[in-house]
Amino acid sequence: MAPSPAPLTIRAPAFLLDQLVVVVLVVPPAITLGVEFDAIVSPGPTRQGVFVLLMAVAFVYHLLAEWRTGRTLGKHLFGLRVVAADGTPLGIRGSFLRNALRLIDGLGYWSVAVAVILYRGDGKRIGDVVGQTLVVRA
Repeated sequence: MAPSPAPLTIRAPAFLLDQLVVVVLVVPPAITLGVEFDAIVSPGPTRQGVFVLLMAVAFVYHLLAEWRTGRTLGKHLFGLRVVAADGTPLGIRGSFLRNALRLIDGLGYWSVAVAVILYRGDGKRIGDVVGQTLVVRA
């Protein structure tokens, strides 16, 4: 029997918590190293650099956490897990592909991911389709 996808209403707050984790991993250390907060939030090269760093940290955070445990902190606290589409534990390939596609899924403040999930009706965003993964209740 195929696993059932977790509802978007639970995935969304888990995702927001994971976004907060990534921001905390990047912004306070940057400020500690002398980067001005105004430069981080104002248009310009510093904000662009911080954005690239945020994307890199998010990729590594999600890739490693989901591959090793099936969960990020947000997914853990909201009772979710990422599995292979057949319900088996997530492998490195699935995690890599799922998270590499965040660049597309995240367009328009994640409206692409939400639209795809709602349109498909099977709980999968583009990264899940390509990575052959699914977010389920743990």
